[in-house]
Amino acid sequence: MKVAQILYSGLGGHGSVAFSLSGADRDKQWQLMMGFFGIEPLSVAYAETCRRQDIPYRYFRVVSGRQWRSWPKVLRWLEENRPETVILHSITALLPCWWYARRNGGRLVAVEHTPNLVKTRNEWVFSVLAMWLADRVVMLTPVYRAEMREALGWWYRDAKVRLIPNGIDTRRFAPVNAPDPETKGKVRLGMAARFVANKRQDSLVAMMDQLRRRRPDIAWELNLAGDGETWKAVETQVRASGLEDCVELTGHLDSDRLAVWFQSLDIYLHASVGETLSTSILQAMATGLPIVGADVPGIGNLLTGEHICGVLVPDSTPEGFCAAVSSLWDNPAERRQLAHAARRLAVKEYSQESMFERYHALVMESLSE
Repeated sequence: MKVAQILYSGLGGHGSVAFSLSGADRDKQWQLMMGFFGIEPLSVAYAETCRRQDIPYRYFRVVSGRQWRSWPKVLRWLEENRPETVILHSITALLPCWWYARRNGGRLVAVEHTPNLVKTRNEWVFSVLAMWLADRVVMLTPVYRAEMREALGWWYRDAKVRLIPNGIDTRRFAPVNAPDPETKGKVRLGMAARFVANKRQDSLVAMMDQLRRRRPDIAWELNLAGDGETWKAVETQVRASGLEDCVELTGHLDSDRLAVWFQSLDIYLHASVGETLSTSILQAMATGLPIVGADVPGIGNLLTGEHICGVLVPDSTPEGFCAAVSSLWDNPAERRQLAHAARRLAVKEYSQESMFERYHALVMESLSE
């Protein structure tokens, strides 16, 4: 079965989900192709992964605010390859995908990745259109679905919506027998995310200044993995604060290096304005890390739902993160309990194999209609 996935061209959650689906398809039930659509250049890591996995791909450069200029190229690509199903992660490419599916009897599955709190007006328009034009709309969490139902009102189409949480490779992202941080003489903290304004890496840098003054008895280290538009601003903040000796900006890490990076941490941090279902938090959970995260939709419901997997900080404030990290470090039993609960939940609910099975069942259900 031919399946085309269309996703954002820059590094982020789209790619993690798309390539996790590919990695979980061990029996090659899908003949997969990738379309990368966005204002950023095509990620070198994405291109290398496609070549390594022998996945045909195409990059569609988008001019900001003028996505429609790239729609004809997307449509031609789909017409040339004739996939039976299009899984659309980048929802602003909705219209050419819908037109292709309508003309060729294909099926269109739209995936809602963007947190509702940070959606632009343009993105809300496409969310409404997806309810009408897509055969199925995938949402990642019950909380997100409830938000969409309330926000869209009459436009919401419950019969089309399916809940499929993101999944990650729980064998690659797994705990290791690391040295006890009590004996290492230092505490390593980290966050992995794109550097954009709503991720609030700046708040964690400010936290480090407070931690060093509040707890000078501990050698704190903060490592921020990822890249993006606010990277330079955060780098400038680190230098201006005199924190070069304890804050490192690692840049982008491929999946193998990222797994090792997670295993090097003692506590995972995630500051954000809002999330849908953060892949980085899932990877930290699978690695068996205690987590301190912002108390916002998409994080709060994941870490403190039925299973308590982390500590929440109101509003991503530096003061809140400083207090939470300091308190958690003073309680080794709580750290171990959170870490074990996180690993158990990740393996049970958020494996890439489980995600693929759900997507495959959804595709087959849609095709059978």
